[in-house]
Amino acid sequence: MTRFTAVAAAASAFAALFAASVGAAVAPDAPPAEYRYFKQRVALDLEPSMIAVFSDQAAAGLAALPTTPLVDAGIAADGIAASSAPGWQYAELPVELRSRAAIEALSADLLTRNAYDFVSPVFLGAGGLPVVITRDVLVALRTELPPAERTAFVAEHVPGQVLAVDFAGLEGVFHVRTPLRSAAEVLDLVNALALEPQVVFAQSDAIHWVERCGVVPNDPLFPQQWALDQPNDEDMNGPEAWAINSGDPGIVVVVLDSGIDQGHEDLSQISGMTFSGAGSNGAPSTQCDDHGTAVGGCVAATLDNGLGVVGIAPNARVRSGKIFNQIFFIFLCLPFLESQDSWTVNGIMWAQSSGARVTNSSWGGGTPSAAVTTAFDTTRSLGVIHFAAAGNGGTSSISYPANLPSINAVAAISSTGALASFSQYGSGLFISAPGATVLTTDRMGSAGYASGNYATVDGTSFASPYAAGVAALVLSVNPALTPDEVESIMAASAKDRGLPGYDTTFGWGIADAFAAVVAAQKTLGNECPADFDRTGTVDGDDLGSLLGQWGACPDCAADFNDDGTVDGDDLGGLLGAWGACP
Repeated sequence: MTRFTAVAAAASAFAALFAASVGAAVAPDAPPAEYRYFKQRVALDLEPSMIAVFSDQAAAGLAALPTTPLVDAGIAADGIAASSAPGWQYAELPVELRSRAAIEALSADLLTRNAYDFVSPVFLGAGGLPVVITRDVLVALRTELPPAERTAFVAEHVPGQVLAVDFAGLEGVFHVRTPLRSAAEVLDLVNALALEPQVVFAQSDAIHWVERCGVVPNDPLFPQQWALDQPNDEDMNGPEAWAINSGDPGIVVVVLDSGIDQGHEDLSQISGMTFSGAGSNGAPSTQCDDHGTAVGGCVAATLDNGLGVVGIAPNARVRSGKIFNQIFFIFLCLPFLESQDSWTVNGIMWAQSSGARVTNSSWGGGTPSAAVTTAFDTTRSLGVIHFAAAGNGGTSSISYPANLPSINAVAAISSTGALASFSQYGSGLFISAPGATVLTTDRMGSAGYASGNYATVDGTSFASPYAAGVAALVLSVNPALTPDEVESIMAASAKDRGLPGYDTTFGWGIADAFAAVVAAQKTLGNECPADFDRTGTVDGDDLGSLLGQWGACPDCAADFNDDGTVDGDDLGGLLGAWGACP
């Protein structure tokens, strides 16, 4: 079976597994559970075909995941699969156990016999994707309370062991391991806590499934990267931008994803960090962890090395923050990513503390998390620019987390300049970028989406890192720019599409790397405007850049007299400045 066939089979298996429950098979005795997103009530529907169980000893590596108690309860052995979260496993329930009453009885029996240390139904949260409640909780107290009062509140109201105070650098957030053993007990605890006036949010450190916002078509690889340059100009003008600036190695884009191949021959990267409990240095840890490498190549595949492809900011650096494991379920790689809230929060906060200026999140569609939202909001306030995929559902709404005000949502276009058929769009969309039949890096060798080191992929997963890479180019020109200033430059320099100005189909338009770099240069107050590449000398490289802009070119750097055209007058200005800049 080829990898492409396996992915298709995985999607079919997943659809078959959940078809009964997602449609209308949730038993009539199963009213929704609920949780609180900050103070807002959100329903959690029961997914009756699955249950999740946890073993302390398995999590600690002291024993294998036990399956015998599940088999004894009537669950088929081939319907039991390990989660990527240590100590957890999923079990597909037979039809006779697919009701709330049956699941509650099964859970109580497993706990009474001490077969497992924690049991949770699988719920369907926002976006209809699985959520599993864990015994660990995240509680945020108001920061105006003195630290001693916060500690006292947690000691009085939250049973268990405090694992961390100011978790991942978020002031007032406590990570607590409770002694509770069931999802119902944890939800009762955190929902009550969430309504306390001293509490900003309270939630389980839940396991989430989200959609990776990129898929692999069956089409053969294309021999060129239309996203960067093509005759119809529905692209990002990469070569024109690189004549001025191809990225600064000091500008780092953290890819929050399933890991990046750390030994890839064609990536400008530095060693990453793993938060997902498997592997190290931000590298893929399973045969399914392919997504992050393809995302990373859109940002910073290397330029002029005689190999493969090139990213939009090839001399900047990508860095992997591995917060997800792609799901391997019943012998197949599913097109979903699995994470715990604590992994995601740690990755976001690490990106900021490590000095990254930009992050990319090519995932979404799952249940909103107050802790994750707070991490994005906090790091944005500290100067990190966040980009995220709008989603692949083709609907007129933006997926979480791209719909957060602290994140720039990115839609995908096809090579014709039209919105890609799969791309989500709508209110809050920031910008668009190429996302259909995108040629990028793949895991080396036989691992990855295809044999070889490169693959052609589709999805807003790949539009988002292209936009993030444009932000990296802007910061490479002027690192002093704030997130607001970078976003203003990208919005003003985008190629307007759809209705004039901003619209909810394309946002501000298609991200234009060249125009954005030119606009960034103008923020420097350059006393030698003909020195496009800022080498301190006006020379043949600058002449080549001017000739590349020849003709009608509003807002071009080479249009010295601002008449909207690069012509002989501008050429004269460049020749008059020839040589070393003053």
